[in-house]
Amino acid sequence: MDSEFSSNRHATPTEEYQVPARHPDLCFDDGNLAVVTGSQYFIVHRGLLSRHSKMLDKHIAAVQDNDASSLEGRPVLTLDDNPNDFAHFLQALYGGATYDNLAGKFTVASAILRLSTKYEVIGLRDAAIRDVFISWPSTLALWELREKAATTADGMYSPRQALPHPILLINLAREIGEPNLLPSAFYDLSRYLPSQLMEGYVGPDGVQHHLTDDDVCKVLRGKEQGARFFSTFIVTELEARGPTANCLHRNEVQQSLKRACQMAFEAVTFELIRDVNGMVCNRNSDPLFTIADSVLMQTRDDQPGVENKAAYRACEACRLDYAAVVEAAREEFWRQLPTWFEVEVKNWG
Repeated sequence: MDSEFSSNRHATPTEEYQVPARHPDLCFDDGNLAVVTGSQYFIVHRGLLSRHSKMLDKHIAAVQDNDASSLEGRPVLTLDDNPNDFAHFLQALYGGATYDNLAGKFTVASAILRLSTKYEVIGLRDAAIRDVFISWPSTLALWELREKAATTADGMYSPRQALPHPILLINLAREIGEPNLLPSAFYDLSRYLPSQLMEGYVGPDGVQHHLTDDDVCKVLRGKEQGARFFSTFIVTELEARGPTANCLHRNEVQQSLKRACQMAFEAVTFELIRDVNGMVCNRNSDPLFTIADSVLMQTRDDQPGVENKAAYRACEACRLDYAAVVEAAREEFWRQLPTWFEVEVKNWG
């Protein structure tokens, strides 16, 4: 664990001491330890804390040995944690908290992760990490599920209504030493404009959040690498793309029909360069989405049992061949994220 979490920095000096308030919910009549954090105190069971955390057990033992002060007749353990964070941590230890990583509850999840890391509560930390990985995954398949969940029924992408801002996630991952969360969070943030990245994020509480300068540079360099991959994909896989050997139009005599699939891919190329659909769906600057959309745009308006009237549409054989190319390209794009964003991770992709 990070050395920052290894020490128990105790109370503020006596001359600055303020009488803490009793927490309204986390004070148990049969508790045998008072824990003071900032402006609040909790009456809890020392056995519970000691059982879950060897580090807290050592601090509690030191308090019992010193036996210098008491509160409501219990020995006092003074910690330097935020009282709201510690309340969420205690609720999780007592089994009464969930670690939902949705935007509105991310404060709870981040508090549990910070303190379970700090006090080495491994089981609690692992459970919270697993939940966060659902929205910040290491596989493309789970990323697709995440993106689908953040898309409205009419196709509008609105992630911030459901998920916390990636700046919050990146800073938390750095704090708790969990690099596997970073590549997907960096990619998420790279889809923002550079001006938005530099402005940071203002939370509902009015607090401004920024990345470190080093992480800002990582996001910008990774964004550039993703853009290069996308432009290379257009050049190598779309520009002047011809029909496949199994093209259904290969034996047509009329040239306009024989070139139907090539013309369809030329139209796709033009649409990708314009990125109109990305702007309409709030998905511009998103190469993973745009590459996938290059397959879907030819069949998006299809209806079962109705003849497709798209002006430019490749035949089924050419579409299937191109779809395989797209799938391979997106998998390769995903595999490259840790390298592009300069993060060392294990078991990526």
